[in-house]
Amino acid sequence: MNDTSRLPLLLVLLGVAAIACSDSFRPGSLLLGTWSSGDATLAATPMGATLSIPCISARFDPLRLDDSLTFRSTGVVTQAGGLVTARVGDPFFLRGRVVGNRLVIPYPWIVPGPGPGADTLDPGDAAIHVCNA
Repeated sequence: MNDTSRLPLLLVLLGVAAIACSDSFRPGSLLLGTWSSGDATLAATPMGATLSIPCISARFDPLRLDDSLTFRSTGVVTQAGGLVTARVGDPFFLRGRVVGNRLVIPYPWIVPGPGPGADTLDPGDAAIHVCNA
């Protein structure tokens, strides 16, 4: 293949990448993807979102980004174990914000993080959360 025959393929790939990047995080769009840290995993789909942290999992409606790329939702605890005070069926409040390609989620009573009670989740699901109860 010579350089000129690769040009159409390159242009198509650049176009797809531009569309994918532009749709990633826009005000009003749904938060879609999976992010994790050593203490949490958030998986967001068009059908809803799941947050897993040590000893607790909670389910939420789809997460929509507001004008400042933040989101908030009240979901329900779907799993709870160990010495946590949450029980299955309890409401669970989630809020967070997009920073670059990461999510920052404050939950001061669970995970210490960069600042008072925040955790930064990176793209992907690379964490195993252990409930040390």
